[in-house]
Amino acid sequence: MPTETDAFTGSEHARIDLTRDVDVAFWCRLLDVDHSQLRRAIQQVGPRSDAVMRYLKRSLPAAVPPQASEGADAR
Repeated sequence: MPTETDAFTGSEHARIDLTRDVDVAFWCRLLDVDHSQLRRAIQQVGPRSDAVMRYLKRSLPAAVPPQASEGADAR
């Protein structure tokens, strides 16, 4: 039985189809993003899932506690 990760483990890179609600739901859940973040990523790098994953990894800020960021600015 196919798993979620099977979508991008084949020899061809999976393409994310924003016209199919089931694809959007799958990729949003898998990448932990909302529809607008997914759409923006595809507009920037195209529909290839590997490119979208790299883009989102670079563009989404890591969760940083407010105290840590304030301390860095004070120096």
